[in-house]
Amino acid sequence: MICGEAKLDTELLRTFTVVAETCSFTRAAERLGRVQSAVSMQIRRLEETLQVRLLHRSRRHVRLTPQGEVLLRYAHRVMHLTNAALAELGQGTHSGRVRLAATDMSIGFLPRVLERFRAAHPLVEIELSCAKSDAALDALQHGAADLAFVTQTGGRDGGERVAGSPLVWTAARSADLSDIDPLPVALFAPGCIYRKAAIAALEDNAIPYRLAYESASRAGLDCVVGAGLAVSALPVETLGDVLRDVSEKLPPLPELETYLFRGDDVSPAIEALAETLIEVCR
Repeated sequence: MICGEAKLDTELLRTFTVVAETCSFTRAAERLGRVQSAVSMQIRRLEETLQVRLLHRSRRHVRLTPQGEVLLRYAHRVMHLTNAALAELGQGTHSGRVRLAATDMSIGFLPRVLERFRAAHPLVEIELSCAKSDAALDALQHGAADLAFVTQTGGRDGGERVAGSPLVWTAARSADLSDIDPLPVALFAPGCIYRKAAIAALEDNAIPYRLAYESASRAGLDCVVGAGLAVSALPVETLGDVLRDVSEKLPPLPELETYLFRGDDVSPAIEALAETLIEVCR
């Protein structure tokens, strides 16, 4: 039972949220600009104050206990309100607008990125646009975007590799692929790197296929594949309740990489969003 006199220190809560988000005392210490022993001591203080265990610790991993999961939900709210109050008083956070151009497939990362960023910088307005990699990079080059989060560099320099994402063959959970010949495939429109990888894998392994559907958007592919009409090559992050990985039945696909490009004029708010995106994706 928690003592009735227990008080939650916002600094301890901030440390706790960073440890929970990074799943590492080492990475949390780097992000907070402290030594690891200080971070560990703050977590111990918080656990002693609340008289509960918040984290399971091992040499390689840190994960939340059920009590830690409960506290994290409230800690995010407390930090959001604290940052909002400081912002209202003109202290401690960024403001302005950040224009982020992202590819359709990179959006799997973005909900976590935007949630964390808003909690830390509630006054920053984010303008999000979705486009192919080349279009996103063109927007950045022409001053219509501040950041471009893409899966193809188009031969352009200056991008920072953020993460690797394996491509997998996806199908509806109810689909039976055992007797289908030729294989119906749903792919992005010509020019897409996923389309090129899928076709190369099938043709290199002499697997008969037919192009059942093509779409410029992820939503169109999800609809066709989810209905059991075809298979597709998509990043592993797209799997969910509707789609399943059927890669064991088909030739291997490559791992594709995501890159972050910054424009020439990088404000503190833009850099803060870039750093948040990198932290979440890695």
